[in-house]
Amino acid sequence: MSPSPSPPQSHSPPGQGKDQGQCQHPDASTAVTNATTSQACTSILDNDLYKFTMQQAVRQHYPDTPCDYHFTNRSPHIARLPLKSLAWLKQKIDDMAHLHLTPSERSFLETKCPYLTTDYLDWLQHEFRFNPQEQIKIDWRSVPSTVGSTEQDQEAQDQQIDVDITIAGDWHQVILYEVPILALVSEAFFRFGDQDWTYDGQVDLAAQKSKSLCQAGATFAEFGTRRRRDYETQRIVLEGLIAGSPSPAKAGPAGGFLTGTSNLHFAHVMNLTPIGTMAHEWFMGTAAILQDASQANKVALARWAETYPNQVLGVALTDTFTTKAFLATFKGEIAREWIGVRHDSGDAFEFMERMIVHYDEDPLVGPKLRRAKKIVFSDGLNTELAIRLQQRAEEKGIQATFGIGTHFTNDFCHARDPSRSHSAAMNIVIKLRSCRGQECVKLSDDQGKESGSPAAVEIAKQQIATLF
Repeated sequence: MSPSPSPPQSHSPPGQGKDQGQCQHPDASTAVTNATTSQACTSILDNDLYKFTMQQAVRQHYPDTPCDYHFTNRSPHIARLPLKSLAWLKQKIDDMAHLHLTPSERSFLETKCPYLTTDYLDWLQHEFRFNPQEQIKIDWRSVPSTVGSTEQDQEAQDQQIDVDITIAGDWHQVILYEVPILALVSEAFFRFGDQDWTYDGQVDLAAQKSKSLCQAGATFAEFGTRRRRDYETQRIVLEGLIAGSPSPAKAGPAGGFLTGTSNLHFAHVMNLTPIGTMAHEWFMGTAAILQDASQANKVALARWAETYPNQVLGVALTDTFTTKAFLATFKGEIAREWIGVRHDSGDAFEFMERMIVHYDEDPLVGPKLRRAKKIVFSDGLNTELAIRLQQRAEEKGIQATFGIGTHFTNDFCHARDPSRSHSAAMNIVIKLRSCRGQECVKLSDDQGKESGSPAAVEIAKQQIATLF
């Protein structure tokens, strides 16, 4: 069962004077081991807000819609799971069957997320349950040893596996799995595979990042659940981010501050604002159901506005079928009404220029209203890039805010030899693969971020070409 929330636990004293990009020597007292108990996914709210907002919208507009998701490791050459992690991973996923929304968690959602309806919360609390035995399939295969490697290298490599994870069921019943499973896969790797790291200095490092962003006038949220090193890392990083940021009330009109976190559990136990709206799957699933990518943006935005009227969650994701296709729909009344847009692929500075021109040339928006529009940047951000984007936004006259993930919750150096290369995070995703028997496609503004079979991708490209 999910635990009652409690105040953040104290953490052993971090290293002194740790600056961003510096590493410290390991301390055995703060090193993680595979015997350490993990608090990951012991609350139904250890997940990102936008999975719940999409679940409510899917339940309203696409009930009883069969779908499936598929896991992909985009960087197997950098990080593969060790075979010895598999039993732990499977057990943690199986244990999700015991999770439910507690009265305290429901009270938190009612207070902090008033756009979640009583009907939805009743269903979530009393009817919804994970059923991993029926909904999750995990297969794996051993990775063969490399010809010519040493006996020791072969032994290590023989223990690595490629894992195949499929999630299947009605969309509203399985939509919450993605983020927890990604977080568990990452934690499994850093618990049983790469153990050359410690928590040392993470609080100081996060606090310094937070201070730098605040001093630059940036508002930012922590978006790091899906690729966090582990649960404890996210907790102590949030401690540091909070320590480095003034409260919104004390930040002043031009001051930056931590706006909140995408993780509902940590928002709950740390009294933060939960942040999030929608993900690519909302548009991907809509396109598959319509069997027409050219109409997906228009319909998905309209149905989202039905579920969340008055622009209560009025930031639109632009790049599912390319920003060019999105902007062919996002104009006139729609562009005027929506609060802003989220950038998640392609060059961020070019995107900003593109949105400014788009707003300025729209007769229902224009330069005056454009200055109040918001761009949420969330693609591969670090402190330096966010500050540069903040400065450019101020120069150009548009609002900017930032969702920062891996840079916050998986920024480590090798502990035994800090001079070595950065301790890389896993590059893993889970994408919606089909809805109602139709293949789902994502095009993106980045080369290599497309998802879907070549044939389905080509059909989607042909469909959106009719917009231009």
